[in-house]
Amino acid sequence: MKESTKEEIKSGVKDILISIVIVAVIFLSLYAYSQVWPPIVVIESGSMMHGNDSHIGTIDTGDIVLVKRVYSPDDIISYVEGRAKGYKTYGDYGDVIVYKYNGRSIIHRAMVYLKWNGERWVIRGFENGNYPSWLYVANDHITIYDVGYEKKTVIIYTDMQHLNPHIVGDEGFITMGDHNLIVYGSTAYDQNGADGFLPICPKLVNFNMIVGVARGELPWFGALKLYITGTNTNEIPPSTNFYLAMSLAGIIALSIGGDYVLAHRHEIWMKIKKLVFRKDYKEKDGEEEKVPEEEEEKSEEGR
Repeated sequence: MKESTKEEIKSGVKDILISIVIVAVIFLSLYAYSQVWPPIVVIESGSMMHGNDSHIGTIDTGDIVLVKRVYSPDDIISYVEGRAKGYKTYGDYGDVIVYKYNGRSIIHRAMVYLKWNGERWVIRGFENGNYPSWLYVANDHITIYDVGYEKKTVIIYTDMQHLNPHIVGDEGFITMGDHNLIVYGSTAYDQNGADGFLPICPKLVNFNMIVGVARGELPWFGALKLYITGTNTNEIPPSTNFYLAMSLAGIIALSIGGDYVLAHRHEIWMKIKKLVFRKDYKEKDGEEEKVPEEEEEKSEEGR
């Protein structure tokens, strides 16, 4: 085997090992922060979108979201609690959570945390019954006004037919997809099994079901996985395809440009020095040319 071929193989192996180390460091750093493995999830549906196209700061099909572990339900702020405090994530009030039901991972917004007190459902954060104007609580339902990017009304039924504590559990979150509210209407929360909406999770989301809260977003790049696996590719927003293509082209261009700069760094540095110092020399030469003229004038005066 030629010496040049051996060097090329060594260089290739070195590049691969460096890439593996970089990826490992990134994922270990993410895990150290999130305390969840895997620390990221790829969004496979449009249930959390705000409209029909991709937007930075919202959760869209093809996005990658970081998931952070929580240690109690109190670590999660519901929509109604967040609205009372002015706390927002991903374009609306409250936290977005990732939970598992029946082997499926679901990422939706936590709307309210309910507790059964033996007689009725109580909303965490409003146990004293002092409700703001946008929150109405009756014996058999909870109404939240002006919810979401289109300011819709949410109606959560709390009667025994819809939320029987012996069936759904005696405490937990009511969850809802931001876009599901717009598409399916005011009762399209995950736990609703009536009114024509198929329940996504026919139980209150309790702490044992929760993987973590959504934190951060890497837009577009999760679409690669969806295309490779053929998952819900028809739900990927048009702008995601465009921005993904532009991002990949930029990464390739930077990679090629970086390799070129590293390979030719000496020549590039010499050209920069030549350009910089040539200008400097010209300026100095201009100053030096004036000196003889002044000396010549003095010598003429002396004559």
